[in-house]
Amino acid sequence: MVMLQQADARITIADTSGGLRLVIPGRRSVFVICLLGFWICGWAVAEVMVASQLLNGDGPPEGEFFMSAWFSIWTIGGVLAVYAWLWQVMGKEIVIVRGQTFRARRDVGGFGFDKEYDLLQMRDLRVWRAGFNPLDLSSSLQLWGIGGGVIAFDYGARTYRFGTGLDEAEAKQIVTAITQRHRIQESATT
Repeated sequence: MVMLQQADARITIADTSGGLRLVIPGRRSVFVICLLGFWICGWAVAEVMVASQLLNGDGPPEGEFFMSAWFSIWTIGGVLAVYAWLWQVMGKEIVIVRGQTFRARRDVGGFGFDKEYDLLQMRDLRVWRAGFNPLDLSSSLQLWGIGGGVIAFDYGARTYRFGTGLDEAEAKQIVTAITQRHRIQESATT
């Protein structure tokens, strides 16, 4: 019989002078990092070749519209792939709960955007157990580590999620840490 060692926590929970601070590193996948890295190299070659043809007017005149449309979509796809690769390599979520403010940030190398919520308006902070739904963009992006999350809360008429790549036990630790320090109301049942 093999006894497994207890897993080390990936998350950091700290009470600071700036409030409760939670740092959730993105889930790293060597397979996804290598796959995206390889794809991005091919993407960059095609990006340069097509841009060169468009700028020099070397493409066929009857296919110029198609090339421009393809180039636009290809560029957007490449930017998303680069973001997903960067998230895999150095991404983390930073949550700060202070006073009546709940702030969540998806940080990649020091860059990111904050989403701020009024703690008094948040309802039903919970671990969210939902399966994969290929028709839901957020669910589909979770494969690449950049969408959704396993912790959910209701805010107004919408549900928001954070904690991408967390295990259920880690998500429970975060929910407990927040609810022990701050009162978040339960949703009204009908």
